[in-house]
Amino acid sequence: MSPTRPILAISLLLAIAVLAQPGDKPRIAIPEPTRQSPSSNANAVTTANPFTITAVKYQMARKNRDSFPQAIPELVAFFRKETGVAATIYQNELSLDSQRILNSSLLYMTGNDAVLQISAKEKENLGKFLISGGLLYAEEIRQSGTDSGLSGQEAGVAGTPFDRQFKALMRDPLVLGNQGKSWEKMPSTHPLYRSYFDFPDGPPLGGAQGGNIFALEMLELRGRPAVIFSDLNISWYWGDPLADSRDRGLQLGCNLIVYAMTQQAMRGSPPAGRR
Repeated sequence: MSPTRPILAISLLLAIAVLAQPGDKPRIAIPEPTRQSPSSNANAVTTANPFTITAVKYQMARKNRDSFPQAIPELVAFFRKETGVAATIYQNELSLDSQRILNSSLLYMTGNDAVLQISAKEKENLGKFLISGGLLYAEEIRQSGTDSGLSGQEAGVAGTPFDRQFKALMRDPLVLGNQGKSWEKMPSTHPLYRSYFDFPDGPPLGGAQGGNIFALEMLELRGRPAVIFSDLNISWYWGDPLADSRDRGLQLGCNLIVYAMTQQAMRGSPPAGRR
């Protein structure tokens, strides 16, 4: 390990702690930020490490029901427009059996009612990614109807098909085993909610109106979140330009990217190669 790595990790943790102080305006928890020249955006910072968001493909997933292909491109466009983070962000879509999964900075996996058929190789790759310091954001999604919105769509309801299947996948011995059983609610004081935009009351609930879930869930490995799970339909905001209060969902998505960047910095850059 480079002798500067522990110093960088400590600096990141201190930055996150500062972000959590009440009353502060949102700040950017990017390691060793480099200010732009005076002629450019005074709030802009740069980060040298490329960042790769991978949307997970799996058999039986149906476009615009189990996955929203437009969600990540819309989120990245919003991130570039609304934050001062000058980062190189790649986007791709891969199956879990691809070795390139291990090069990802953030995995994004969604589902609705598709049957998860995940092979042993896919499970092994996912387990390696998580144990080596990767972050997975998974979400039970519900696309709103053109007439009735989210009415009757079970958004924000516990125990729906993807919820059950995904949590069973996490506790599979080839993924996380017993460590995949220890789900916790993410408290509203968690640094994720202050990593860029402020969410003092926790996650936005507009995509899960009338549901019975009010918090994100997480699995921690060695004290850091490895998996964040949402029943709150937050990424519905990302891909649907007509969604009400869409900006708050996109802002939380920006926080997720910034938070994942801090984790990437602590574990080092992804291996060089195709993204």
